[in-house]
Amino acid sequence: MDPPGLRRVLAGAWLGLACMLLPCSAAALEFTVLGRGGGSIIFASGSFERGDAARLEALLRQTSNTHVLAFRSPGGLSVEGLEVGRVIRRAGIATHLPANTQCASACTYAFLGGRVRTMEAGARYGVHIFSTSGNRALLRRAEELIRREGTAAVAGLIRMIEEDSAQLAAQMAYYAIEMGVSLRLLEPNFRTAHSTIRWLTARELRDYNVVNAD
Repeated sequence: MDPPGLRRVLAGAWLGLACMLLPCSAAALEFTVLGRGGGSIIFASGSFERGDAARLEALLRQTSNTHVLAFRSPGGLSVEGLEVGRVIRRAGIATHLPANTQCASACTYAFLGGRVRTMEAGARYGVHIFSTSGNRALLRRAEELIRREGTAAVAGLIRMIEEDSAQLAAQMAYYAIEMGVSLRLLEPNFRTAHSTIRWLTARELRDYNVVNAD
């Protein structure tokens, strides 16, 4: 959708009100359809967990007139954020951050899926380095290695973590290119510890092409 058309869909105080009233789930993304008729908005709140992309894809098939997906999320599984973003891109819809909402960690990757990406004053977009600690398959492999080899497993564990991290970093770089975003976005990602958040400035968001419309 073109920016003027997007502004028409987003017009109305009901969106901001809904964003304040909707709960933010800590378990998985909750999708709420707002508005009908000429165009609807899906509001996604909560944390990114495995299966969210599939649930969003099913919802989009049921709401074919969806124009915008708006976010409020503290993050979650990075790989699921990538998959949600790809679902959004295939659907050809826009993404939006309403006023006074936060989109951090995995949410920032999902947001990039919008062909048109906008945010209101007061919204915040925060990045940090990914962590493999949520990778259940990796944890199971590590536990098995420790059981089998004891303290001698340290070198193998380091190699395993290095390989997994390198693969995820490559996925994120490819994804940024796929979504038409500057690879410079990865610098604040990789320079910020996982235990904190780096909130990007309005200028950075424009320079990296994260926000590409008013």
